[in-house]
Amino acid sequence: MTTRPPARLAATLIALALISVPLHAQLPTMSDVDRRTRVPASGPLPEWDVVVVKPHPPEDATMSWQMTDDSVRLLNLTLDQLICSAWDLKSYQISGLNGWMKSTAFDLTAKVSSDDVAAYKKLNVEQRRLMLQKLLAQRFQLKTHTETRTLPIYNLVVDKSGSKLKTTTAIDAPSEEEAEANPDKYKKGFVTMGPGMYEAVGVGVLSLTSELADVVSKPVHDATRLTGAYDITLRFRREDTAPDNGENPDTPSIFSAVQEQLGLKLVADKGPVETLVVDAAQKPEVD
Repeated sequence: MTTRPPARLAATLIALALISVPLHAQLPTMSDVDRRTRVPASGPLPEWDVVVVKPHPPEDATMSWQMTDDSVRLLNLTLDQLICSAWDLKSYQISGLNGWMKSTAFDLTAKVSSDDVAAYKKLNVEQRRLMLQKLLAQRFQLKTHTETRTLPIYNLVVDKSGSKLKTTTAIDAPSEEEAEANPDKYKKGFVTMGPGMYEAVGVGVLSLTSELADVVSKPVHDATRLTGAYDITLRFRREDTAPDNGENPDTPSIFSAVQEQLGLKLVADKGPVETLVVDAAQKPEVD
């Protein structure tokens, strides 16, 4: 299960770990872990001072995405998953991957020097992604280009029966200090996800479409015209799976669940999708 804190607290978040994540799960990206200001810091980006890449022990299923004030540490991620994080993309937006790029897991740790810590702490999320992209280009000899392709998508619309989304009563904290001191009181923007479940407090529909895109493995566009903040609870199974042992056999598919529980509907369509094409990559020399 993954829990994402409100955006106001994300700047203080230093680690997010996933334990035994299902193979189809979408791992967190830099934007999930660090939602600080979008205003870029001035000056050149710091350089990584120490970079260590090792193969992950195959008997260990633990995955983690950790970030501190001077480093980033990614455990048990394939190149496919590393690219998703560095470019803030879903796996279906990446093509050209094959063989080891999708099956071999690595542990990657990168740290800036003590002289660059102050500058690194000021970087916004886009700048940190650029640093991770550069690292992958250097250690994996990664070469890519972008293309906009017309691909299958889903439009999320309000069902003819009407929306069942519940307008939130959650409130914003008056300050970050108050939010950190009383996390149970100020939960607006809090999201919890796990296999077959999504719960959110005080979020917009875009948060829901992002999770739905992970589940259906296609882009989901918000066409609801709903602009409020909502408390959302969704229980479902993926369309391509049967209920697990011990799970309620009546658990609806994601498409039925969205319609029955939220009063919304996923409608198949085609549309432009920005994609990243991997032109070349090599296994890195491990440390």
